[in-house]
Amino acid sequence: MNSVFQLDIGYSVLDIGYSKTSCKALQRIMMGGLFGVFLIFAGCVARPDKPLMTPAPAPAMAVVPVSSNALERAVRPLPVAWWTAFRDPELDRLIARARDQNRNLAQASARIEAAQAAARIVGAESELQVSGTASASRSRMSASTVSSSFIPLYQTRLGIGFQFAYEADLWGRIRALREAAVKNVELSVSERATAEITLCAEVAKAYLSRLALLHETELLERQLAAYNETEKLQTIRADAGFATDLDSARTRIEVATREGERAGLRERAQALRHALDLLCGDAAAPGGATNAVPAEAFTPEVPETLSLALLEQRPDVASKRIKWEAAVQRVHAARTARYPALTLSGKIGTESDSLSDLLDWRSRLWSIAAGLTSPILDGGRLAASLDLERANLNEASAGYEAAVLTAYREVADALNTLHALVERQRAAEAAREASRRAISLSRERYDKGFVTYLEVIESERALLTAERTLVQLQAGRQTATIDLIRALGIP
Repeated sequence: MNSVFQLDIGYSVLDIGYSKTSCKALQRIMMGGLFGVFLIFAGCVARPDKPLMTPAPAPAMAVVPVSSNALERAVRPLPVAWWTAFRDPELDRLIARARDQNRNLAQASARIEAAQAAARIVGAESELQVSGTASASRSRMSASTVSSSFIPLYQTRLGIGFQFAYEADLWGRIRALREAAVKNVELSVSERATAEITLCAEVAKAYLSRLALLHETELLERQLAAYNETEKLQTIRADAGFATDLDSARTRIEVATREGERAGLRERAQALRHALDLLCGDAAAPGGATNAVPAEAFTPEVPETLSLALLEQRPDVASKRIKWEAAVQRVHAARTARYPALTLSGKIGTESDSLSDLLDWRSRLWSIAAGLTSPILDGGRLAASLDLERANLNEASAGYEAAVLTAYREVADALNTLHALVERQRAAEAAREASRRAISLSRERYDKGFVTYLEVIESERALLTAERTLVQLQAGRQTATIDLIRALGIP
């Protein structure tokens, strides 16, 4: 059962023979009453009946101190347009296309516009509402109920005017709702920034991974070309009696194996090409084998010391903070919804029974009224709404803390991966140099007849594996750098 206590204070004055003195006295009484009501409620302050939950501070993390000269470099290790640090014009072009044409980013932009419109709606509700009115009616009264023959049976009513209404924000409820709506706009902006960072990172990772596959394919093709030359030489040696068909068979086995690996690499490269087309807002194009392999992208260096102050600027962390701030405002609005509300309304216009008298000064009318409403019995609806908003606030607080902890972990994981890849790359370079020396020795021993061709093949496999590993590790370092950039929330 719902019950509402309402007090209406107002008056309506028509031009039906009143004196100016009595009207002014009535106005003074009315204004004095309204002023008294404002004084009563102005002395009240809406205070929270329970303390609001505040997110816990971010956990402390040891950070190596930096000098004043290196401070700026440590705070922002890469430029805002971080993808330019890879020095690849094709990557710059792809990211520009993705930022301009990606459909998910377009949806995020549309959500910003929707949030801005919703904020304007909430803001409009807190302003003075004025609407124009125009009415016309024609009616006939029952002759059996008319007590006098001077009263016409047919009546016409014409009217034009304006109506206005305004709710006084005594407790800050409307202001809290407006602030929550503004926070929703900020949240949409942060979510779009998160989507943009994610998009740029996905484009860069897909492009650099595809570039690594193309370089691996190039290594295989060089190896296949070498095998073709070797097979020709083995045929000549076999004809001269210096080699056997077993050597040629082993070469053909290696050729078939490498051709299968090359087909797999091309398939993966084409799949990444389709992924790039989707990220850039284009339809996937079949085929499209690349004849010329682009040059290897530069891998930017990340300083050893990083300022974790950047984590507070991460869009996803900022969005969690904004959600918490919006939840605080909604809790305040839900709490003050239980307090009395003061509404002012009025009307001004003209009314007559003929069109010729509608604009006559004597046909004017106006009214002003103030209404005070306060919930008494609502079945626990308002209390439940307050509990709901408090639960949402606690959830937002925990979500903010979780986002900060996740940001710390992602930065630590990315740095750990980068350091491990550097060590693995050094080991792979040493293995490549050793494999090159082993091939030289194996071929020399084979030419002198000391070993079979199997030893040469094993040395060539080792060199190819080392070279492909270096390409993969280079791509891994680039991917880990992008993950670190994404973890730091750049830009």
